[in-house]
Amino acid sequence: MDFWTYTTNREACSKAGVADNADEFYEFAFTEAITVGSSQFFNQLNTERDWEQARKPYYSVWPSIVPMLTRLDLDLDSGLIQLPMPALSIRLPKQHNPMAFEWQDQPFQVRCMLLSEINGGHGLSVLIDVGEIMDNGTFEVPIYTYRNFPRRSGLTVEQSLAGLGKGITADMGVQVPEDLITDCVRLCCSLCLLENDPSVIEPDVLSKDRDKYEDSGDQKYVDKAHRRGKIGWNVGRHIEVVPHYRRPHMALVWTGRGRTVPKIVPRRGSVVHRELVEKVPSGFGSGT
Repeated sequence: MDFWTYTTNREACSKAGVADNADEFYEFAFTEAITVGSSQFFNQLNTERDWEQARKPYYSVWPSIVPMLTRLDLDLDSGLIQLPMPALSIRLPKQHNPMAFEWQDQPFQVRCMLLSEINGGHGLSVLIDVGEIMDNGTFEVPIYTYRNFPRRSGLTVEQSLAGLGKGITADMGVQVPEDLITDCVRLCCSLCLLENDPSVIEPDVLSKDRDKYEDSGDQKYVDKAHRRGKIGWNVGRHIEVVPHYRRPHMALVWTGRGRTVPKIVPRRGSVVHRELVEKVPSGFGSGT
């Protein structure tokens, strides 16, 4: 399955033969953002720089698990939403993408999102890509929909989601439905709570090593992918591909000492027509 990828401002400029030096680009871009007084653009640049420095980690989220994660009631303290790394891209599928909408009779998809910490850890920045671009005549720069998710003790995730409000550019350009934006942020929060369960989330390795990793679960294939700059995870792939399997649903549970640590885990599905499945060759491996 193919997934959309996030393009930073620097990468967009690099395609036109400029901004190859990351340090020089971000130094100049930060100065421009301060000059025009755009805190939103400054935060976006900061998020993109952190993501590039982290070697562009990503989650590829498969279609079937998206509605499972966006339907969850996240009635827990928003301060418990913690990113698994400083910056993270959420990639959605090009085919069968459930996060789609129409605007002015044209089809659009939520392609990907970029998450990072902001405001000294009191919030999350969520940059949402729906394929909108600005063409300045020299190169095309992506335009992202921006939301700041407040995260503080005493404020639940549901309260934070209800208070997202409309962005300052909500009435400009492509207008994404507000309920879909809320689903995007909810999906991001749910992904931050995923239990490290190999049936749900697993490392993404090089395509030529995928079968070998499936069979062995050997960490060397993950290390090899990381050396090649591929630092990612598949979320929900096994839910998508296992034959004769009634899909599980996701549930929020409390774990750890005193049941104080929230995790989202799969409630197991069930095998359909087991007597037929037993005739099908097995051997699917997994690992983290």
